[in-house]
Amino acid sequence: MPFKNKLFLRSAMLSLIFLFCSIGVFAQKAVIGKVTNKSTGQPLAGATVAIKGTTAVVVTGNDGTFSINAPANATLLVTSIGFETIEQAVGGKSDFSFSLSEATNQLNEVLVTGYSAQRKKDITGSVSVVNVKDLKAVPAGSPEQMLQGRASGLNVITSGQPGSASNIRIRGITNFGNVDPLVIVDGVQGSLTNLNAAEIESIQVLKDAGAAAIYGVRGSNGVIVVTTKRGRSGRAVVNYEAYVGRQYPISGNPFNLLDTKGMADLTWLALKNSGQPTIHPQYGSGATPVIPDYILNGGAGGIVGSISAADLAKYNISDFSKPIYQITAANKEGTNWFQEIFAPAGIQSHTVTASGGNDKNTYLLSMNYFNQQGTLMGTYLKRYSIRANSTYNISKNIRVGENIYLFNRDNPQIGN
Repeated sequence: MPFKNKLFLRSAMLSLIFLFCSIGVFAQKAVIGKVTNKSTGQPLAGATVAIKGTTAVVVTGNDGTFSINAPANATLLVTSIGFETIEQAVGGKSDFSFSLSEATNQLNEVLVTGYSAQRKKDITGSVSVVNVKDLKAVPAGSPEQMLQGRASGLNVITSGQPGSASNIRIRGITNFGNVDPLVIVDGVQGSLTNLNAAEIESIQVLKDAGAAAIYGVRGSNGVIVVTTKRGRSGRAVVNYEAYVGRQYPISGNPFNLLDTKGMADLTWLALKNSGQPTIHPQYGSGATPVIPDYILNGGAGGIVGSISAADLAKYNISDFSKPIYQITAANKEGTNWFQEIFAPAGIQSHTVTASGGNDKNTYLLSMNYFNQQGTLMGTYLKRYSIRANSTYNISKNIRVGENIYLFNRDNPQIGN
């Protein structure tokens, strides 16, 4: 008994120690503070103050103040749009003051808007910059399909067939004529359909009417400005970029197509509701439709039920050049034609790029092989492409060079 009592007391003491430690760790206290603009000293309303690693978050009021319950070992994360993020450990403090600095790195980003390049903060029009890294995260045959969801006000509609052109709409349909945006690739009017996404350096989408002042009436539907990669001064660099994947069609019966029995019932009901006679060849008027075992070719009705070998020998079931007694076995279960013509298909892309240069000249050579098999039988896209560009600085104000893009594609398609 004394041994058991000691064991019980020891367990109780350990439980109490664990309880006190838990209370010490998870005990929360109110933390208050104020968030201001470092450059102006004015309070920042709508700034977010969160406890890092948790879902606890509050927003500052009009005077920039906030209050949040936080454990002693927590870290406060203070963020606001257009400002740098600040992290601060709570420790033993309960009152904080945060001064956020403006995030100027994004405003100083250089954008290509037409015949010139401007800093983002100097642009007064509506311009969206597409993150090329996120763009390439979606495997597709052309960059125009990858643009969906990457810029506000831009919608991409595609049939899904490999190599098919997409309909791009900026700010919707604005007139009764051509509403396709103007695509500029390295300063020349072009297309996104046959570009290799791995070769794109930047994409800007000009969405407002100011684009027409640069490109004329063709820019009234918006402009997509694409800049491809070029060689840079430095040692030669060889890069290999590839992905291999598999595409799957929708499983099951996605369009809710009727089977043979459902189609027979629907046809029977349509005839009945339209007042047409519903006389079954064997069971008379008003009878429930029955799918026959054999269908009489070229005639009405069919043969229902079993048929003996002797009777079957009287009919012609193979030589359809004879127009007498032709019958065909009925497909009672039906055929899911969607799954018959759609099947999983592979997709792969391989790009090898060599680039380099010095203070006088730069060069880039890129080769790509793309192969996308369509989930619809008989469709695919095989494309081989080469891009080469180089520049040579003759003097401070004179530079010569070339930009060549060659491709060959094999792309059978099926119309709707």
